[in-house]
Amino acid sequence: MKYMNQNKISVPADGFSLVEVMVAVFILSFGLLAAAQVLTMALVLEAQARSKSAATLSAQNKLERLSDLYRRNPEEEELTIGTHQAEELTEIRNPLTQSVLNRYKITWLVSGLADPRPGMDIKGRVISVRATPMLTESAESPHSFINKAITLNAVIVAEP
Repeated sequence: MKYMNQNKISVPADGFSLVEVMVAVFILSFGLLAAAQVLTMALVLEAQARSKSAATLSAQNKLERLSDLYRRNPEEEELTIGTHQAEELTEIRNPLTQSVLNRYKITWLVSGLADPRPGMDIKGRVISVRATPMLTESAESPHSFINKAITLNAVIVAEP
């Protein structure tokens, strides 16, 4: 009996069957598809973050210039009550290729500063600066998910 069992030793098959290979490729393709979606979403979110930070910097820069202008001359034309718009679009360019990455229209609204106390008058302004993504000089960017308009508000008061 001992010798009969030795004759019936099974030899393992060389390689994999076609079904095993197809299942492995199927699982691998789903994994690669999920990784591609994650990478695509990361690129979209990176573009959105870059666009938002560029818009924020543009609006903040304009707000600081208006604040400085108010300290020097509160009667300047750019600080009159009402809505104002920059003459040119603000462009953010790639430093290597000089291609335009983002283009913004800067507008700002200047309003008076009211004091709730009777008989008191505060010499100051409320300024709201908005950076709106633009495709061209007259058309806003259609990519609302990537490009968002940024609005910054500030109260500027004359120093005593």
